[in-house]
Amino acid sequence: MSSNPLRIQELLDLCITFLSDSPADLLSCSLVARSWCARSRSDRLTRKFCNALSKSPHLGHYVKELRMGNWPALIQNLDPVTFTHLHTLRFYIGNVSVASELYRPLLSLSTLRTLHLDTSSRFLASVQFLVLCPTIRHLNLSCREDYEEPQADFASSLSEKLPFIRLTSLELEISGGEDPVQHNLNQAALYPLDISELEVLSIWGSSTIRWNSLPPAAQESIRIVDSNFWLGVLDLSHFKNLAVLRLGMIQGSGGGAESDVRCTLASISPANPIQIVVLGLSNGLLRYNKEECALIDRILLSLAERDVRVELEFHLAMDTRGAEEKVRDWFPTMAAENKFHLVYRSYEMTDVWLRELLS
Repeated sequence: MSSNPLRIQELLDLCITFLSDSPADLLSCSLVARSWCARSRSDRLTRKFCNALSKSPHLGHYVKELRMGNWPALIQNLDPVTFTHLHTLRFYIGNVSVASELYRPLLSLSTLRTLHLDTSSRFLASVQFLVLCPTIRHLNLSCREDYEEPQADFASSLSEKLPFIRLTSLELEISGGEDPVQHNLNQAALYPLDISELEVLSIWGSSTIRWNSLPPAAQESIRIVDSNFWLGVLDLSHFKNLAVLRLGMIQGSGGGAESDVRCTLASISPANPIQIVVLGLSNGLLRYNKEECALIDRILLSLAERDVRVELEFHLAMDTRGAEEKVRDWFPTMAAENKFHLVYRSYEMTDVWLRELLS
């Protein structure tokens, strides 16, 4: 934890939330430190938005996407009934366990289809919170790792309940510290979510996901898999309808990540209808394990010969000449055969690209 109290995010959230009813105090907060400025300004803008809606409720009918912070005092002034066309909600909640009743009217809107939830709560509590939004089909959840396994009787009781939130896409980013537990993706662990007809699965930032815990129905329905960080070996032989695979390779891991990527690519069945394989490559100064890259090179070439589009993805900050030199060094056969497509994307562009693939 930071020794400077101005840099403690929880303290900042509490201060801004406490003063959210006072525009003058929010203005003062914006002058405390640079890190407080954006948060205070955003809160003031949200207050203006809420005031505009209270004076002209008909404006809510034109709102299709809403982005909000952890502003309970302001949210109480919103009338969810006016949001007749709201389909996307993006917001941050510090602790979901104390926010259920406050956010229920907004999350239970029948038009809501996409939810981006960023929270400091643990994985299990965050998933249980989603019972409030039964109509969502696309979920982007950023939360913290659990440190304790759920009790057996609790998990058993969940597994007996019928799922009712049937997702089309699931993007999961889990962050945490030392000694987290392994997280399953089965029905009991994800209740009230149903992923039996999932089309897109994106796992970011955690090595604590048990990939083999995916239900067989989900493995057969998934068309896009995106894992941007350390993933472990993913057996794709059961993903019968997989069309797009994007894997992030982490540099300088002594052959760890490179080996996982190689084994994952090798598990793609010749009968698999895969169309695009993307390797997200680091821009740093560390070098990949050359022996593993040589093996990946051969697998990528065999995929390219099956008319699979192979993309080597760099961040936009990478210069073109440096990227091409690294590709020829790491994947010489693919480079010699001119079988790869070198692309440059920001993280935001990658998100847009994945959404366009589904449309």
